[in-house]
Amino acid sequence: MRYGIGKTLLVSAALVLAAGAAQAEWPERPVSIMVPAGAGGGTDQTARMLAERLQERFGQPFNVVNQGQGGGVVGINSIKTADPDGYTLGVIYNFAHYAPMGQADFAVDDFTAIAQYNFDPAGFHVRADSDWQSLPEALDAIKAEPGAYSVACGGGCGGSWPIAVATLLDNWGIDLEQVRMIPGQGAAAALQDMVAGGFDVVPSSVPEAGALIEAGRVRGLAVFGSERLAAFPDIPTLSEVTDLDLSLGAWRGVVGPAGLPEDIASQLEDAMREIVESEEWRSQMTDRGFGIQWRNSEDFRAFMEAQETEVQRIVETLGL
Repeated sequence: MRYGIGKTLLVSAALVLAAGAAQAEWPERPVSIMVPAGAGGGTDQTARMLAERLQERFGQPFNVVNQGQGGGVVGINSIKTADPDGYTLGVIYNFAHYAPMGQADFAVDDFTAIAQYNFDPAGFHVRADSDWQSLPEALDAIKAEPGAYSVACGGGCGGSWPIAVATLLDNWGIDLEQVRMIPGQGAAAALQDMVAGGFDVVPSSVPEAGALIEAGRVRGLAVFGSERLAAFPDIPTLSEVTDLDLSLGAWRGVVGPAGLPEDIASQLEDAMREIVESEEWRSQMTDRGFGIQWRNSEDFRAFMEAQETEVQRIVETLGL
């Protein structure tokens, strides 16, 4: 009996040690990075930049898988439903509008936050011949007659740029239910339509409007970040021209499915920190026009929770 108990304990101990060794050796095979967007866009570009560096760090392939179908719903769902074993990760972006708009049932609790690496502030753009010379002038005019002006959503009105401008309007005391926000075929098309007289305001990233700004056809009244953009030093920040301290725009970060083992999540967070802090990465991001924003796992999760609450409120107010 004693021999049997001892043998059982030895076998159990061996299994525990083997399991621990296997877990410590992650990754033992290629890792998939799900990208809820098509190839060539900003999410895809930054994901491939990350994949290259993660592969160098961990010695296994990190393969980008593009799943942009359904406006990103397919890709985000693939992250949510993956086995939490560290072999399926994902790049996530502004996603809090899907649930309140009835497009998908995503929540922060569906994911393990690893780190945020990017933030691109929204810009508030008008025609160059607009009577509005400053952001407060534009906001006051819209507040006085919210139904008299049109705001382009670019794509769908739940996206990052329209939600950013809607949040600004709401903070200015403008009745969002009366504002005419119009969906379309993307920011580039909306900017061209505005130049032709079709819209009064187009929110988008400033680089997207850059060519038209430089051509003197579009005027940027504000950028919704904490600093002016080096490439557009004449466009003031939101806090410079108002008393609002808001950072609004598009963001990206790395997540895994809920339940990702803590040691794997910690390894990934440490790797992400080294990547984002490296001069090579920062230079590559800047050269491609992407903003850099670091949030560790704890801060990133708190940020996503706050986004979830605020975006749901804005979507409901807009009646989307």
